[in-house]
Amino acid sequence: MARKVNYSKRIGKIKAQLDELVNDIENGSKKETEEVVEQKVKISDIDFENEDVATLMKIQTRLVRAINQKMKN
Repeated sequence: MARKVNYSKRIGKIKAQLDELVNDIENGSKKETEEVVEQKVKISDIDFENEDVATLMKIQTRLVRAINQKMKN
């Protein structure tokens, strides 16, 4: 069973995003870039039971990366 994709709708969304980006660049975007602040969170502070699956998968991915990095060193 094939999926039908409305490419004209997707193209319209991409064009709108590009137009917004071009306008921001031309007008000297006033948006400030957000600084990423790393916070150390204790595992015991996270309530895994109430988190959604997407968030849990992100946490799992980060943990695997951290473990792999530690094992390499």
